[in-house]
Amino acid sequence: MQPNEGRLQTAEHILSKTLEDKYPDARVIIAAFGKDSGRLEISTTADPRKTGKVPLEEIVNGVIGRNLRVSKHLEAREEAEKEFDLSRLPTQVKEVRVVEIEGYDRTPCKDTHVENTSEIGRFTILNIERAGKNRYRFIFEVQ
Repeated sequence: MQPNEGRLQTAEHILSKTLEDKYPDARVIIAAFGKDSGRLEISTTADPRKTGKVPLEEIVNGVIGRNLRVSKHLEAREEAEKEFDLSRLPTQVKEVRVVEIEGYDRTPCKDTHVENTSEIGRFTILNIERAGKNRYRFIFEVQ
């Protein structure tokens, strides 16, 4: 595990939920993480570059500053399918790990996360770029 992995993963969940709330047709395409930064690509007909980095950072840092508990638990696949699109998950998987940021987001995820948003640190968007038709890439870090 990389030192920032849990912090970046949890920050990505908050950024994803923020973008989905702001742009109703937004959906996450891919999330990837390096040693010191993360990359999130979304599909949306809106152009998030017009919103700009600062307003999005303020929302994400506001959520982080609420010191929300981050919990992880297993749910039966049948129950999880009522809330989430699990079409990319192999059918033999019968239990789904759900990561919940208290009162903000619930997402299936198998990766490492912090226990509380206060552990994330300061979130910064380094770049927002167009990555194709209706596709945008966010490069971010936590400090």
